[in-house]
Amino acid sequence: MTVYDLKTMQICDIKESVVLALGTFDGCHEGHRAVFGSAIRMAMRLKAKSGIFTFSTVPKSATGSVKSIHTLEEKIRYMQRTGMDYLIIEEFPNVSDMSGEDFVREVLYKKLCCVGAVCGYDYRFGKNASSSAEDLDRFMKNLGGRVDICPPILYNNEPISSTNIRRAIENGECESILPYSDPYTVYAMVEHGKELGRKMGTPTINQRIPENKLRPKRGVYITECEIGEDVYPSITNVGTRPTTDGDGACENMETHIIGFDGDLYYSFIKVNFYKFLREEKKFADLDELISQIKRDTEQAKDYFLK
Repeated sequence: MTVYDLKTMQICDIKESVVLALGTFDGCHEGHRAVFGSAIRMAMRLKAKSGIFTFSTVPKSATGSVKSIHTLEEKIRYMQRTGMDYLIIEEFPNVSDMSGEDFVREVLYKKLCCVGAVCGYDYRFGKNASSSAEDLDRFMKNLGGRVDICPPILYNNEPISSTNIRRAIENGECESILPYSDPYTVYAMVEHGKELGRKMGTPTINQRIPENKLRPKRGVYITECEIGEDVYPSITNVGTRPTTDGDGACENMETHIIGFDGDLYYSFIKVNFYKFLREEKKFADLDELISQIKRDTEQAKDYFLK
């Protein structure tokens, strides 16, 4: 278990009363923001600090898969924006065999000085996810603590959830999550490529999507790149570049940044996905590919002018 002071990102200990937001928090959506807001308000009422208790990876019991919307680094960057005081990151195997009651008593109450907890209506914890949000309320009250269970946040009459966001990303429906969630994001280092884009007049950056991160559907997307304090419209291809590399090439992520011309090698660049433009395809020749890239670029420019 690692405890961070979220304002300084220094490792620390918790030696004062704290209200904890509990959850996997994979994805940045309105349901999670409601939990964080409730934890901050409860902490103010109890004159305590606020914190987030989460895991370094998405437990398999939560998704049936190890793929997550966020890498741990992306999750930490998001948590820094919440206004909370502490971030506690635990390795799931360390608590996976604990009963729900033992987890509350030994980890939350004794180790972390937890006097209040906030979770979503569908929160599960304890061995084999056997304990519910209502059990958390009961266990905490037995120790003199308080619990707030946040109801579902609805969009189109359905609860907002990380599961639905994952499904949308895998289907290339990145735009559909924007009304209630931050965009799907890849934060990764820029690597050297073949520089074919530069030779064609459309320079690109090459990045690898981290191995355990959820991958969007193959194809071309309208995206946005954050370079320092500046933000640029862009188009991103996720796939194998069949026109230039052949059908058996390794999958990668390649982004043309509109209005930027500079050296970004070995820099970590954040790419936000907004809209699926088209399927990846093999063009007859480079001229046809260049013409399509120009059309994609114009669509990206128009998108951000809306």
